[in-house]
Amino acid sequence: MQKEVEVFGVTYDRYVLLQLHKIFTRDLNLKTVVEMPSHGAKAAGSVYSIGFGLAGCRVMLVNHEPEMMVGWEELGIRNLVETISDTDIYQTGIQDEQFDLAWNFVTWTELNNPARYLKEMKRISNRYVLLVTCNNFQPGYPWHRILHRIYGFPWTHGNVKYNHVTKVKKLFHQTGLKIVEYGAIDTPGWPDPSGPRDVRLHRRYGTGSTSPSSRKPDWEVPIIRYAKTNQFPGWMKKLGKWDMTFRKGLFKLPMSHLFYVLGEK
Repeated sequence: MQKEVEVFGVTYDRYVLLQLHKIFTRDLNLKTVVEMPSHGAKAAGSVYSIGFGLAGCRVMLVNHEPEMMVGWEELGIRNLVETISDTDIYQTGIQDEQFDLAWNFVTWTELNNPARYLKEMKRISNRYVLLVTCNNFQPGYPWHRILHRIYGFPWTHGNVKYNHVTKVKKLFHQTGLKIVEYGAIDTPGWPDPSGPRDVRLHRRYGTGSTSPSSRKPDWEVPIIRYAKTNQFPGWMKKLGKWDMTFRKGLFKLPMSHLFYVLGEK
């Protein structure tokens, strides 16, 4: 496999997730969490939930990426995570209300039936459901679509209509979930860019790629090293403080790469 190192922008959004997970674990008194599905989106999968693990939660990863479990081992929290594979995410077989929180990072928009999926997330949670989603209400999104057209790459980033907070809030209401909190995160001050990295990843690993390498890269994830030593770059901590302080509502939406919606049964 060819090696790919997650760039600083990806590392920053992982840092923001760590902070968000810490806050939710404390404020919502979370003990058990399920991430479903847990594969990656232009980045390493199955390490998006490490913030919950570092906060002391027991975590289940549904349809995980086995090679990325090394990150949990490096952080010394492998004992807090279990995994299940080849699971129908619409009918998981997981018992009712098994987890305090069911959540997903970005990849839920790839599903054919998000409403049915959200109902299953609601069923296996005893209280909360959280979706973190790419934000199309920021200037990097049109450029991303233009690049796909220029290079002829098929769109592999899910149904874009769900990359709008109003659509996701409506989906929560239709599923019978009361919205507790929503907001914009990953707001570093620059648009979410699509550039040489995205072109390279699509050429090497995207649909229709003719690269002789594996269809999945060997990811290096810098956030694991930072979290292991608890030493994060100063710029990351400063931006993260701004991000978390003003995360609620739509104030930061025009320049945020991500938004989240937290619902309650």
